[in-house]
Amino acid sequence: MEAERTLPREYRVKPGRMTGVYIAVGVAVPAGILPLLNDRSIPGGVKALIGGLLLAFVVWIVVAARNCSTTADRTGLRVRGMVRTRGLAWSEVHDIRAAPNPSTGGGQPRVLSYAYGRDGRRVQLMYLDDTHVVVEQEIAVLRAAWEELRGADWTPDAAAERMIGRRRAREGSLFKAMYWAFGSVFVALALFVVLLVADGAAMAPEWILVVPVVTFFAVWAVGAVRARRR
Repeated sequence: MEAERTLPREYRVKPGRMTGVYIAVGVAVPAGILPLLNDRSIPGGVKALIGGLLLAFVVWIVVAARNCSTTADRTGLRVRGMVRTRGLAWSEVHDIRAAPNPSTGGGQPRVLSYAYGRDGRRVQLMYLDDTHVVVEQEIAVLRAAWEELRGADWTPDAAAERMIGRRRAREGSLFKAMYWAFGSVFVALALFVVLLVADGAAMAPEWILVVPVVTFFAVWAVGAVRARRR
């Protein structure tokens, strides 16, 4: 059987990426705590409390990031996230797909992977992204194992597929709204300059901020309505 050859599989953070996290923390923590310690208006007890909470939070972030993982074996998928661990038996999986990452700045992966349950909800497969693996190849392996091990009585769930489609439509409308809002900044700025040069009747500068906000919510609202009608 194919699953016997390809499973188990485990996805964890690359050691080199954790080195970058350690360096960032080593720079950011002192930069955040030193101004607090140098402020004489804050009582010493408050400084100690805030500093301790900040340090504990940073340590938790680092440890949680290091311990996050995705495991696939013959029983199903097990995803250990930052806060909780979730398991999905192969029979409980509706689909396994990759999707663009909406936040790609700061060295973030461009492609993420998700497992969708029979209820239509999705679970991000930690570290199964394009900075750690060849996403298409790993998705193909997991899908093959899922199709083999999900059981002969498994059938697609139309309600789950509708929920997934609506989620994708909502995300698409969000991306479109962000795109249009970004473009409207340049339109508002150009109009401001044209009015100022043409007859000196300057448009209020606040509109350069108002226009993109209004554009974002207008485009997003239209997309959300369309997604609800799917």
